[in-house]
Amino acid sequence: MGLSHIFGYLKSLEAKNSLHVAIAYILVAYFFHAVQITFYKSAHFTVVPQSLFLRSFFSLTFIFMFQYKENYHPKNRTRYLIQSQTLGAVGSLFYFYGINFISLSEGAILFATNSIWSQLMVSFMNRERITKSRFLNSIICIIGIVLVVNPTVTVDDPLMHIVGCLCILICSVIQSLGFIIMKKIGPEVPSTITTSYFHIMIIITSSLQQQYIGRFEYFDGYYKYIAGFSLFTMLGQLIQFRAQTLVTYDKLCNYTYSQTLYIIIIDYVIFNKILSLNGIIGGSLILFGVFKQLAEDKKSRG
Repeated sequence: MGLSHIFGYLKSLEAKNSLHVAIAYILVAYFFHAVQITFYKSAHFTVVPQSLFLRSFFSLTFIFMFQYKENYHPKNRTRYLIQSQTLGAVGSLFYFYGINFISLSEGAILFATNSIWSQLMVSFMNRERITKSRFLNSIICIIGIVLVVNPTVTVDDPLMHIVGCLCILICSVIQSLGFIIMKKIGPEVPSTITTSYFHIMIIITSSLQQQYIGRFEYFDGYYKYIAGFSLFTMLGQLIQFRAQTLVTYDKLCNYTYSQTLYIIIIDYVIFNKILSLNGIIGGSLILFGVFKQLAEDKKSRG
């Protein structure tokens, strides 16, 4: 069975039940995202924009080899592609800088707050009044964030631990807005095009940041880690972006937390890291607040 047959079969499934297919895509995509972050963390990259530039350069080259005949300027969609993927690229710079100073588990839990930010942004954009319940859920998440960020935990550098946590939170907020805009792209635009725009924006933003840093790095096995980092990033994004153009993001929010589970397991098995008691309590509060809000939103929609 050739690739064309596989893609044709997947498209037929999407047409029959887009929601279930989108959920399956998200579960697979976030596993690939967990693997790509593992490659990044294992490599101990110190020059973040250089590693992101090379990842995007190799991914974009590979995609373009097979998709160069696609329409890279879809009518009435280009501005949404640029806006959403610029936000995604800027958020990534913050994420991969911050993850150098905290554990993968802490990063995954803090990034899980993106659902709360998305819901608050949608309410603000629609000029909806923030309910007491939504406000309470946000407070629960903020308490959880404070516990996870807590500088009194045993870490090598408490200040940089706080900086790392704040970078992940900034990424979560920025990319939440990008996810909202991404829905406007629609399923007619192939996910390869959305992914290409993301990598183009990464190349631009990382190049600008690299000019400020002004140094480069190389070590044994460098390109092995870059290859794994690039491959699993590309696969994860192709599948994730496809899912997010099939249905609205609120229908997928619950399933993005599969990445948190994947990463906690990887963090323990590969890096021998386990959350502190504060991290466990804070993470539980964050996930409780998020899922409580999602359940209430689903109930209100009937």
